[in-house]
Amino acid sequence: MKTHRGLIGILGFLALTQCAKEPEVTPAQAPATAAAPTAAAASLTEPSAGATAAPAPSTATSAAAAPPPAPAAYPVCGGQNLTQAAPPARSGAVAVQLAPAFLDQMTSCKAEDALPKDIILRSGAGKVNEKGDCAFETSGVSCHYHSGSEFITSSMKEPPLAQGEIHCIVPGDDPKSPRVFGAHVTCSDPTRGKPSAEHGGHDAHGSHEAKTGAACSADLLTALATCQSSRCCDDGTLTNVIGDLVRDGRNDVRPDFRICEQALTLDCSLLDNLTPHTANAPALGGVGKPTFGIGAPKAKAPAAEKKPFAKKP
Repeated sequence: MKTHRGLIGILGFLALTQCAKEPEVTPAQAPATAAAPTAAAASLTEPSAGATAAPAPSTATSAAAAPPPAPAAYPVCGGQNLTQAAPPARSGAVAVQLAPAFLDQMTSCKAEDALPKDIILRSGAGKVNEKGDCAFETSGVSCHYHSGSEFITSSMKEPPLAQGEIHCIVPGDDPKSPRVFGAHVTCSDPTRGKPSAEHGGHDAHGSHEAKTGAACSADLLTALATCQSSRCCDDGTLTNVIGDLVRDGRNDVRPDFRICEQALTLDCSLLDNLTPHTANAPALGGVGKPTFGIGAPKAKAPAAEKKPFAKKP
């Protein structure tokens, strides 16, 4: 009997021991089962380095943070108030007037936009060409003046009397895109600069008399270099009336203008041999009557000839 009871007790103890060990199996398997959703969730936010979908979250984040692309800069002078839906192309023929414009609404030039000093040094003495402009053979630069103001301010109602405008064209790598340096000018001699019937410049058809071969000076360029600040306009048109440019096939020349903000006082004898160009100011109605002209300086009246004293007989 005792042996039987002892055997039963041993078997019961073993059963209890086995039951006590069984719960350890379930907790050991639970982490492995729970880890699967965690890893799956992590794969949506932190893909492995080799996953092909890895760039997608980064690209989406960058696109949301990046600002929208800026519109292309307007390629012509400010103040034109063009009615076109899109700005004109930066090169090629155009059928709209892109220069001149309001000086105070053009972009301020940077230091690198100034007239290069080496241009002045290389220009030397010039000669008047068949157009009546001052041409410098050694540098390829040519200068001319207008019988009035072209680049005006937005508050101006009429062109100033006795104020003209000089332009010097500096060629570059692209013959269709020269740089034009300009400024308003008044004469240091107050008796000069006012237009007269004989010094009205070109007529409506552009006819004029040129003093071809006459001397002219690079001091015109030196005067332009004294400008303190300028306004810039890139990819404009020549300042002639657009209809004339289209007719003559010159509406594909797209100059970069640098126009001085301050009017310069000039020794107007530098312009004596040049033929004036008309002034085209679209905001003031286009080509108007000349307000600036270089007449010959007034000659001094010869002194009265003294007659010898006649002796009385």
